[in-house]
Amino acid sequence: MNTEMEEHTQSTDASPSSSSSSSSNDYIFGFGSIMNTSTHAIWKTSSSSSTESILPGVIATISKEFGYKRQWSFRSTTGFTALGVIGRDSTSGVNNNNNNNSGSEINGVIYQVPTEDMPDFDRREVGYTKIRVPLEYITIQHDNNNNNNHNTTKKNDNNNATTTRVHYRKQANFTFTPNDNIWLYVPLPGHTQYADETHPLLQSYVDTVLQGCLEWGGPTMAEQFILTTGGWSEYFLNDTPSSRRPWLFRKEYNTIDELLKKYEDLTFYGERRHPEEFASACLHQGMRGSWNLPRRNMNFTGREDQLDQLRLRLVNQDDCGGGEQQQHQQQRQRVVVRVDVAGMGGVGKSQLVTEYCYRNFPSHYGLVIWLNSESADSLVADYRSLLSDMAMEVDVGGVSDNADINKSTDEIVGEVKTRLFRSRVPWLLVFDNLEDHNLLNDFVPRGAGIRGHVVVTTRHIDSEAVDSHGTLILGCFDISESLELLRRSAGSHNVDGEKNTLAATELCKMMGNLPLALGMAAAYMRRCDVQCVEYLDRYITSEKTGQTLYGKVENYSLSVASSVSLSLGEIEKESPTTCQVLRLLSFLGPDQITKWLLRNLLSSKKKMNIQLSELNNTGNGMNFLFNRTFMIGGFGFVLAGAALILPACAKDGRRVGLCAGLAAASLLILSTNTTGSVATEQQAHDEDIKRSASISNAISAFEYEESDVAWDLLKSFSLLSVKEGKGSVHRLLQQAMRNCQTDEESRHNLIICIDALRSLWTFKPEEFESWKEALQILDHVKCVVAHALEFELDAIYILKAAQLSLEAGVFSAMAVNAFVEALTSLHLSLSLLEKAKLGRNSSFQRLKAEVLHELGRVYRYQGSYNESERSLLESLEISQLVSRKDRSFRKFVANTLHELGVLEVKKHNLDSAAQFLQRSLELRRSLKDTESESINASCAATLHQLAAVHVARKPPSLDKAKALLQDALKMCRQIGQRAATLKQLARVTIRQGNLEKAEVYLEQALELYLELYGDNKLHINIASVKFQQGALALQREQFDEAYLHFSECLRIRRHVYAYARQVGAIGGVEISGTRKSSVNANPVHLEISVVLHELGIVGFAQRRFSQAFQMLLEERSILENLHEITSHSNRIYQARLTCLTWLRKCAKELGEESEAEKYTKERTAMKKDAGLKAKEKHLVSESVMLQHKVIDCRLLARQFALEKSDSNLVGKEKLLNVLNELEEEICLAPPESMARDAAHFRGTIMLWIDEPISKRRVPILKACDSLRDTLRAHGIQVVDSMIQKK
Repeated sequence: MNTEMEEHTQSTDASPSSSSSSSSNDYIFGFGSIMNTSTHAIWKTSSSSSTESILPGVIATISKEFGYKRQWSFRSTTGFTALGVIGRDSTSGVNNNNNNNSGSEINGVIYQVPTEDMPDFDRREVGYTKIRVPLEYITIQHDNNNNNNHNTTKKNDNNNATTTRVHYRKQANFTFTPNDNIWLYVPLPGHTQYADETHPLLQSYVDTVLQGCLEWGGPTMAEQFILTTGGWSEYFLNDTPSSRRPWLFRKEYNTIDELLKKYEDLTFYGERRHPEEFASACLHQGMRGSWNLPRRNMNFTGREDQLDQLRLRLVNQDDCGGGEQQQHQQQRQRVVVRVDVAGMGGVGKSQLVTEYCYRNFPSHYGLVIWLNSESADSLVADYRSLLSDMAMEVDVGGVSDNADINKSTDEIVGEVKTRLFRSRVPWLLVFDNLEDHNLLNDFVPRGAGIRGHVVVTTRHIDSEAVDSHGTLILGCFDISESLELLRRSAGSHNVDGEKNTLAATELCKMMGNLPLALGMAAAYMRRCDVQCVEYLDRYITSEKTGQTLYGKVENYSLSVASSVSLSLGEIEKESPTTCQVLRLLSFLGPDQITKWLLRNLLSSKKKMNIQLSELNNTGNGMNFLFNRTFMIGGFGFVLAGAALILPACAKDGRRVGLCAGLAAASLLILSTNTTGSVATEQQAHDEDIKRSASISNAISAFEYEESDVAWDLLKSFSLLSVKEGKGSVHRLLQQAMRNCQTDEESRHNLIICIDALRSLWTFKPEEFESWKEALQILDHVKCVVAHALEFELDAIYILKAAQLSLEAGVFSAMAVNAFVEALTSLHLSLSLLEKAKLGRNSSFQRLKAEVLHELGRVYRYQGSYNESERSLLESLEISQLVSRKDRSFRKFVANTLHELGVLEVKKHNLDSAAQFLQRSLELRRSLKDTESESINASCAATLHQLAAVHVARKPPSLDKAKALLQDALKMCRQIGQRAATLKQLARVTIRQGNLEKAEVYLEQALELYLELYGDNKLHINIASVKFQQGALALQREQFDEAYLHFSECLRIRRHVYAYARQVGAIGGVEISGTRKSSVNANPVHLEISVVLHELGIVGFAQRRFSQAFQMLLEERSILENLHEITSHSNRIYQARLTCLTWLRKCAKELGEESEAEKYTKERTAMKKDAGLKAKEKHLVSESVMLQHKVIDCRLLARQFALEKSDSNLVGKEKLLNVLNELEEEICLAPPESMARDAAHFRGTIMLWIDEPISKRRVPILKACDSLRDTLRAHGIQVVDSMIQKK
């Protein structure tokens, strides 16, 4: 019977329990999930008299003469269809062809329930009422009462038959009397409906019921249940956890699925779908409503002609080609129609389209979606939110598709486009404020099921759209519309009357009938209760007196600036500081504005005013700030003044380079008559220390009060919108405010913003506590440094902005893995440095070297090794020049050498890597006396990488690597570095066979990373630990656990590298449509292919060959793309060969002999082609390739010989794999190579590989020793160590 497991807390509609006499007993007939005894404890409350969690029961059947039949027909309020019974007199809302008036047998279990516990059971069965079943309709089945054992035969994953002893639940011996009550719970009217797309059948519920049948009566009882239950439906959702891996969470899944499949004509087993398939096939069909639509403007005025034009352009394109034949009708309906609404900012494009949406929804559209289209990131964010909301709207049985939030960018966009394409309702997509029309190619579906319209609002007229789609160009209001807007928005009492009407007409003309300016003027009049005559007088006066914000207005009308000026004039009366705050905010990001930000802006402004006051007292004034010449080493440039040098934290490791460089220079400030003052190195340095020490106490009570006043005033004038304590300023207002400032004012305000952000920017890579605060102001930093390029700032502030941009890039890459954003910030930093034109100035050179260093690091993260190498080598060249004059910069030289070593490790150039790392280590040790703690951490990092070199060598020097890593661990105190070292130690100990110790290392590393990254669980370093945990589980042959670890690693890496790569491109190289589809939504990155390969091996080991084959195909797709665009071709080449080998093995296991032969030929052809290219380019010979393969094969053979048991099937498979590859190398190798000895070695291994350990160990080890002598004779060093598994 139905067990509404998620509705226990709801009130029941069931009848109250009762008994016919004091001696009567209460029983319930369970025909659904309550047959499963694991559900019994759920409904019991603390007041229940029974202490047993499982009720006693007996198998029974209700005869068909009772007139009821069991159906999947109970409409659960939690969004799924459960079991119910329907009687011959049922008046339910069920309408189904199977619904006839005859009853049928209902098998189930009768349970005895204490009478005092019946109210608890009634509450459990919400939506049901109970009826009494007479004893004459009950048949008790005691078949297995005295024999609860049963032999059953079933097949395992290898299709081998196994016999299992099954124990059924012991039945109770009930003696029923005429006074006893046997209750059957029947759905109440209004709760009975068959399954549909919003209330499907759930596999988890079906499992619960059938597991109960198997528990009591085995497959026979389960089969009888299926045959006597109606209402099975094609709306069948497999909602179980990890539905594609049922062995993880579904009990008895083999038996249940076999039974469902056996009667699939009844159960619709073939229609059962996984969540994403169900959503795509069914749920999207019901999508309707509006999403993210702005609030309707109740004062919307005019634009009737434009609304009609917009409607006609969309409809006419739908109806074009009416004379075509009928077979093309459906094709025309599926075309997506697009119209652009273009015009200058402030003409009301978004308001027009908003009104159009409200007028046509739901009469013409069943679904309207509004998207913020300023960038690809904003569109992706909206699509992600939309998909998440859609998943919640179609929440099925409490199981929503929350996994959508973890999908990659391509998956999110593709999912929304697919749902729109298949939607059965007409839909409208609005792309608001679109900047780049090319984005439409990625975000608009290729077609629509019924009707699909796209409306774009933009300031840029797309010539293509004018010709092919039609563009509605929106101009300003006419005079009648302008007057009507003022009347509605300002209030009729402020506009009506002859004088006010004349004033309003004149005001509209002066403002050019621009809706934005008129709206702001109307808001001013309404708020200040000013009639139009008075407002016009104030406006004209402000223009005559020059108290406007004209300045430069390249993109907006003067009337916008004047209207803002008048509003600011009113604000100025209450708080002059608020006007200055708004000017400062125009240079920051539009969002994430907080009171704390305002207070720091005011604090920096106060400091600037104090400095200017002091300068005025010396007779220099503002001219000093902008017009004096500053010279360093003979290079003249504009300076803000010696007192303004570097308000940075001297203890901040990332700023030390710039501080020291600037302090090392002599500052000579010249007045117009060549007289002035000199700021010495020590004065500048002392000033920095003073400023950094006072940052934490810089906010005074006055600034707290002024920031609160500014916050309140900006909100009241609708210039600042606030939500959850964070404000936003409209971008249009920001641009108008910037345009209305003179160059001198802009420079002055930019300097204040730069200083304020430097005081707020506390990010230090080694202190993860600072990361959260940095994230809050990251966008402000990026905006300010971008504006710094637009103005002729003093060089000192250009350097400050460049330093901020550098640190923003470091943070983006390190903390949030936003590699594209990091590259943008770092390139912006370089552009600022080029603008400074400081030549060989040491501070300039130091900062440029740092930027190039970080660029090289980010390029390496992305796999762009050529770009990384160029940046790092340029950084090294600059830093070595600087270090000749400033020996303190040798530390940075060592850092760059270290990074070059890491890059060479990634490229597998191990000798080169060792040289760079050794040079870095020696240089760092020579500096150890100056900064011992910092240098120790750096030395530990280099030891870590040197250990990686030893691990990567063939054969690996594992003992040396372990010793280096243990030394590194002793020297390092930083969380991230310790975690990385522990992870590498685990890798080494796995190779050594000490699996228990490796597991401990990995757990410690993961714990440290989780502490470091906090909420950011999708970090690349966490993925790396998961990969190693998967490798460890694979070596232990814990295949299920290995699969889970590798899957989590894949999920994180997909997220990280999808964010790093642009949509539709790989490392800046455009991918064709066919290649895109072949990637299967996987980012094209080597790290993705590696984990897919391991998942394929796990699937093969589990004999899930289809699953393994799919993983390997996805790996191959990535490797083929990488082969075309990457420079580290040798590693890709080897990975491609290995992938083809495993594909061939999977194809054979699947019985696809032709596919296996195809992969064999492809692999041979690829090797021959590589051999020919190697000969032509004189890069590598077949003999060298043979040597490498011989070393690999010998290492695996020794490990195999030293195994303690015969259970390591994966190790044997790997050895056979490499032996096959060795055979191919022997055939290609020249006669004078070691081919003969290699062939003899291979033959020996093949002879003994299938023998038990006791027989194979000695001959295989002897063959390995003989091959070792051959290798040494060819000059190859071979050092063996005993490798034993614990």
